[in-house]
Amino acid sequence: MRGAALASVPPRNAGMAGGSVNTFRQLGYALGVAVFGTVATARMSHSLERAGVDGATEAAHTLAGGGAGALRRTTAEEALRAAFASGLNTAAVVAGVVGLLAGVAVLVWVRASGAPPVEQVRTNRPVAVERR
Repeated sequence: MRGAALASVPPRNAGMAGGSVNTFRQLGYALGVAVFGTVATARMSHSLERAGVDGATEAAHTLAGGGAGALRRTTAEEALRAAFASGLNTAAVVAGVVGLLAGVAVLVWVRASGAPPVEQVRTNRPVAVERR
């Protein structure tokens, strides 16, 4: 990805392109964990509610945070496993759909821009080097 960004800008803007790629990568990590974690936890909560678990929302947060051991005393193992699997499956499907939509958006925007590629002009003239 970084190579594509650097290849699509003039050399004088390479630093800005590289910095933009890294910024959006880090932003994607942070938002991805938050959004998909919320999706998974919401689905776990829904699954636990259907299983008749009291305090399903709190139980889903505990389960998502790795606290299945504490929930085993009050909740059936099958319900916990089903809720966790349901949350992960839903988060994976949502991530896949978002990825496909982002891919389509990139294809549309890249084709719509129609900007010709940047070409470097090469000359046979020697470059003057200043000596000090």
